[in-house]
Amino acid sequence: MYENKIKNYNFDFKNIINKDLEIKFFNFPNCFAFEIENFINDEQYELLKNNLPNIKSPEFKDLNDQFFNLDYQHNKTFYINEINKQNYEKHILSNKVLNNFSSIIKNPDFAKKLINKLYFKILYSRRKDFKNFFRLLFRKNKYGYKDKKSFTDQLFFNHLHTTFEIAYMYNGAESWPHTDGIKKVLSLLMYFPEDDSKEKQFESLGTTFYKSDEFCLKSEDYKINSFEKSREFKKKSILAGSFPYKKKSLFGFIKSHNSWHLVEPFDIKKDFIRKNFNINILLI
Repeated sequence: MYENKIKNYNFDFKNIINKDLEIKFFNFPNCFAFEIENFINDEQYELLKNNLPNIKSPEFKDLNDQFFNLDYQHNKTFYINEINKQNYEKHILSNKVLNNFSSIIKNPDFAKKLINKLYFKILYSRRKDFKNFFRLLFRKNKYGYKDKKSFTDQLFFNHLHTTFEIAYMYNGAESWPHTDGIKKVLSLLMYFPEDDSKEKQFESLGTTFYKSDEFCLKSEDYKINSFEKSREFKKKSILAGSFPYKKKSLFGFIKSHNSWHLVEPFDIKKDFIRKNFNINILLI
């Protein structure tokens, strides 16, 4: 299925592991957000973009059974991730390019490099999450997932695990304000804009951040569960800034009690799809 797309390419992404990551921070008042420009090169970008799954309408409900429910915040949206192992196997693991890229991103050395670079900012972001603040302060970190951990492991070590998913948002979709789950330490994003996406109408397609007095550390703190509450939240909050919707960069932010972010509703054209990779580093 994918051989015609990869036969003329060297799809080795190993250079990412040894890459010097130059982190440029945005001046957002609500959380530490950053960009790593030219995270991948032109050839790697085109290769990934050309191998993104081509999902047809009958499959939408297999990936999100609420896809057509207009009262649900994730309508017109689906994610390809390890939660649905069958679809992850079908669309990512069976694709040599995506499988290779995801395996490099999930290499423990990549997460370790980022966590080490951002360590003190991560600690500061967890200042109101006492349990995980002290875990990160006093325990050593281990990278890579294990189902079963020994008593010693659980007592003396943090385990950090990287997940990879592809997100598709179809024209008319949006996401409501949220700060992410408490296990998440870093959220990383790569966008795949269309060739004409320099036009003004695409400027709001990157992830948008808001500064708010609302406190949301754990999922049970999450109170924005309707379109009306989402609009109300934005009215009483301060727009902090947005990531530019551009190719080849790796964008990211550190989860905190105030890392409010969303995808603004968009109406580009009938068949438009907002495509991106979500890479998450979790403390488990």
